[in-house]
Amino acid sequence: MLASATFSVELPPQHQVFMNFRGKQLRKGFVSHLEKALKRDGINAFIDEDETRGNDLSILFSRIDESRIALAIFSSMYTESNWCLDELVKIKECVDLGKLVVIPIFYKVETDDVKNLKGVFGDKFWELVKTCNGEKLDKWKEALKVVTNKMGFTLGEMSNEGEYVEKIVRQVIEVLSNVSTDLKREVPIDDPSAGEGETPEAAPDSLPHLFGINTRLQQLEEKLDFECKSTLIIGVVGMPGIGKTTLTSMLYENWQGGFLSRAFLHDVSQMSKRYTKRQMRNILMTELLKEVDLKQKVADMSPKSLKAHLLSMKSLIVLDNVSDKKQIKDLLEEDDWIKIGSRIIFTTSDISVIEGMVDDTYEVQRLTGRDSFDYFSHFAFNFKLPTPEGNFINLSRLFVDYAKGNPLVLKILGVELSGKKEKYWTDKLRELAESPIKKLQDVLRISYDGLGQLQKDVFLDVACFFRSGDDYYVRCLVESCDTEPIDGVSEIKDLASKFLINISGGRMEMHDLLYTFGKELGSQSQGLRRLWNHILIVGALKKRAGADSVRGIFLDMFELKKELPLEKCTFTEMRNLRYLKFYSSRCHQEGEADCKINFPEGVEFSLDEVRYLYWLKFPLEKLPKDFNPKNLTDLNLPYSEIEEVWEGLKDTPKLKWVDLSHSSKLCNLTGLLNAKSLQRLNLEGCTSLEELPSEMKSLENLVFLNMRGCTSLRVLPHMNLISMKTLILTNCSSLEEFQVISDNIETLYLDGTAIVQLPPNMVKLQRLIVLNLKDCKMLRAVPQCLGRLKALQELVLSGCSTLKTFPVPIENMKCLQILLLDGTEIKEIPKILQYNSSKVEDLRELRRGVKGLSSLRRLCLSRNGMISNLQIDISQLYHLKWLDLKYCKNLTSISLLPPNLEILDAHGCEKLKTVASPMALPKLMEQVRSKFIFTNCNKLEQVAKNSITLYAQRKCQLDALRCYKEGTVSEALLITCFPGSEVPSWFNHQTFGSKLKLKFPPHWCDNGLSTLVLCAVVKFPRDEINRFSIDCTCEFKNEVETCIRFSCTLGGGWIESRKIDSDHVFIGYTSSSHITKHLEGSLKSQEHHKYVPTEASIEFTVRHGAGEIVNCGLSLVYEEPNHVVVEGNCNGTSSRREVSVGESILSFAAGYLSNVLRFMWLGVVFFMVYGFARFFVR
Repeated sequence: MLASATFSVELPPQHQVFMNFRGKQLRKGFVSHLEKALKRDGINAFIDEDETRGNDLSILFSRIDESRIALAIFSSMYTESNWCLDELVKIKECVDLGKLVVIPIFYKVETDDVKNLKGVFGDKFWELVKTCNGEKLDKWKEALKVVTNKMGFTLGEMSNEGEYVEKIVRQVIEVLSNVSTDLKREVPIDDPSAGEGETPEAAPDSLPHLFGINTRLQQLEEKLDFECKSTLIIGVVGMPGIGKTTLTSMLYENWQGGFLSRAFLHDVSQMSKRYTKRQMRNILMTELLKEVDLKQKVADMSPKSLKAHLLSMKSLIVLDNVSDKKQIKDLLEEDDWIKIGSRIIFTTSDISVIEGMVDDTYEVQRLTGRDSFDYFSHFAFNFKLPTPEGNFINLSRLFVDYAKGNPLVLKILGVELSGKKEKYWTDKLRELAESPIKKLQDVLRISYDGLGQLQKDVFLDVACFFRSGDDYYVRCLVESCDTEPIDGVSEIKDLASKFLINISGGRMEMHDLLYTFGKELGSQSQGLRRLWNHILIVGALKKRAGADSVRGIFLDMFELKKELPLEKCTFTEMRNLRYLKFYSSRCHQEGEADCKINFPEGVEFSLDEVRYLYWLKFPLEKLPKDFNPKNLTDLNLPYSEIEEVWEGLKDTPKLKWVDLSHSSKLCNLTGLLNAKSLQRLNLEGCTSLEELPSEMKSLENLVFLNMRGCTSLRVLPHMNLISMKTLILTNCSSLEEFQVISDNIETLYLDGTAIVQLPPNMVKLQRLIVLNLKDCKMLRAVPQCLGRLKALQELVLSGCSTLKTFPVPIENMKCLQILLLDGTEIKEIPKILQYNSSKVEDLRELRRGVKGLSSLRRLCLSRNGMISNLQIDISQLYHLKWLDLKYCKNLTSISLLPPNLEILDAHGCEKLKTVASPMALPKLMEQVRSKFIFTNCNKLEQVAKNSITLYAQRKCQLDALRCYKEGTVSEALLITCFPGSEVPSWFNHQTFGSKLKLKFPPHWCDNGLSTLVLCAVVKFPRDEINRFSIDCTCEFKNEVETCIRFSCTLGGGWIESRKIDSDHVFIGYTSSSHITKHLEGSLKSQEHHKYVPTEASIEFTVRHGAGEIVNCGLSLVYEEPNHVVVEGNCNGTSSRREVSVGESILSFAAGYLSNVLRFMWLGVVFFMVYGFARFFVR
């Protein structure tokens, strides 16, 4: 596959698009194609080409500042790099300020994994987190949250990358065109506290301070649908200060002219405290009828007369800041007085107040980055909109980021900072990290004081300890319900309805303002205290004063300068302690951390209320006898000294999660047998554990069991854990016999075990998706019943060096996508497909591989010393993308390959001589980028090399035909490499060395040029292993000195290092679109010939390794309306040759028909033999 294709023509001074991604493979593959396509359309894209990334990060940040669009490309490798995440934080900052548009691209990774930090993506993230501080973690998570919620693109394993590249380019062009016209500011949003008398009056010439309101107003008007003739009741909801009152006030002003009866009641919550029900209703009725000429006061009118007046006209009613359902019922009572076609609006910060009382709700969104910055600047810089100078712009961004789009916060901060010096700004920013300013506290205090005690406790618990935690996990820890969290009785639900927390992507999140507000309240001496500052914690543990008021302790032992010896009775008075965590934040490996908490005389641990216990390197052999785990939900004792959890059995009705990983002395698990609610058990690295108790069968809720590296584990008990989905026994090197312990397992890792065979009852695992047996050196056979596992998608037998047969009839395993058999001694390839000769005429069914492995995507047979040839039916694996044959030292021939194959790696196949001719059946109307590697195949015959290059050329011809019919230009198609010391003779333009200089006639490229074919012959030094890549840089010039450049990679770039034994030929096909696109703008010119590039300079280099370019060459492929013209051909002639479209299609059809007839003949032979056998048996 060609990669890293880039070019430039009259590039703009700024980097319009910044690409944020991770990984050399991605850079050389998808990213390079995308960059090339962007630059083809005149869009300048920036990629950090420095793989070592040793430059100052500020240089990249400046590139982000210069860009208009950022493409955040999330892959499975993305979270390996803190650099990528730091870039993403910067991108998010620019997005918030309205300076940048970000488009997320999920490349072969599940969007849910990225958003919720799960799977491989999440695992690598949490591994990386161990190396960073908490502040950086919060920024990374916030950046991931913001960016992944934007509209973007998702590419799966089966996605057509070429199509997606075009889609992304179209989207970028559209965004860039919008950005240039988006400099006009929308009419802004007023802040909710206007009119309180504390805000300075704006200067007469100041701009209206309402930012971003037009969009929100339009959205609300769509909800209200004023054209609809029915009555509509809408709830306008959002967190305090978000602008609900301002928005509805503006809507009321705009639409009140359409209603004779109208009323806007401000702050109904406060009204209800000052007036009686009757008085409030009279106020509403008086306001509604103030335009009507009444003969008596509303208070004196009879209900019947009042109702008659109201039913004579439609009403527009706004009830602002409603805090209780009763307030609505008191004001509206029976709604039989409301005329059809009326509109009623409630604003509230508590969704539960209006549940069941509205037709629809509208949640007021935060201000965008640009609106937030302008709104803040309006107040901070004297009601004008100057560009802040010096460090004030960076400080402004930090304050805007803190406000998270809340207009009230932005206004209060702006007014507070207006006219102050830079030092005051920096000091205030530092204070905000600890506590909100008083005006904000007063606003938040109103919402907080309206909570019940249980709700307050949960709010403070989340703010202090569990922000950004998994939703279900946090609910189980903090809610008051004695069993499972119930929506009807849920403090979390109540807090979410009041916008004090929000559930996003399965995580429990909280606005920064609420977070600092909650942390400050949580640590105060009044009420229950939550401690995380190591100084306060040490004081509480040593002095024990106020111990009964401590609700939670999170101590980072890294902060302790020395060991902390504590008395035996330290915890005795902590009757209300719920959450206890002793951890170390700065150690890459937790096992390297020191446990600095010491109890010389032992410890009393009568903590009846504790729900969460995390103690890194717990120093005792077991938890103390007086510990009562009746409320314990999560037990974490990694790297501990325990031999058993506690003595005997204890009642643990709430225990769901247990992590005893790397507790090397643990040998007894009987203490957990009463944990009926246990869902996850992590025993990784418990090297003294020899067996699991048979009584574990009672753990009916256990879903996940990890015993990786339990090197003493010998047997598994007979049991059926009905909820078990994941079982990990990786590197349990003493386990010789596997016992099925659950019929419902979906993921089973047995890699690195000593098992000799699998049990026959494996057939029961009908939900099994992944079976990993890698490096099971003693495994001699696998049972045939594996072929009946219909859900299996991944079967890994890599490195099973004693496995000689594979009798599994896998032809009916319709879901199997990955089959890895490398490093085995299997003599024959498994039978992959079944054929029914009576149905061979159905070509479409045959292509899909019916009755066979139609779903197989990856097949690995590398390092197999027994296989000599591939079975003929492998060509029918229609969806196969990757065939790995590396180091199959006895492989002599390769049969017809599948049409969608992208990668064939036959490196080191020493005896390989022949390949099929044609090598594969090219697909007429679908472009498949491919890479065919034959390095160190030193016995490959010339006929085979011709077949490889002929196949590549035919693919190019068919693609040219497709491009002509669809009106598109071809993308990178194919690269291949094989032993050789000469450029093939069909390359018209070739020379010695690494540089090729050419002159062309004036119209050489404006007559259907489709593809450029590039070739390099490389001489490698003996006995040197490297990770080289063969790069090519092309430069085309015309008479007016316009220069077109592009670059591509012809080969190499492998993950693992390889030693190349001899000279090799590398050939690659790349699109000529950068040239043809350049010409489109000059076609109308009378001097068009001046713009046609007539001089070319092509240079090949070996990068990231040793090697010398000894020969190189170029060939051209043309497309015309009725035929395809190829300059040169694979048989050595150098004249231009015309290939008609009919001939091309006929060749394709003939090749395909010959393949079908081959299978028909096999069918005929089979039935003849079968008939004779039946005859003689009779």
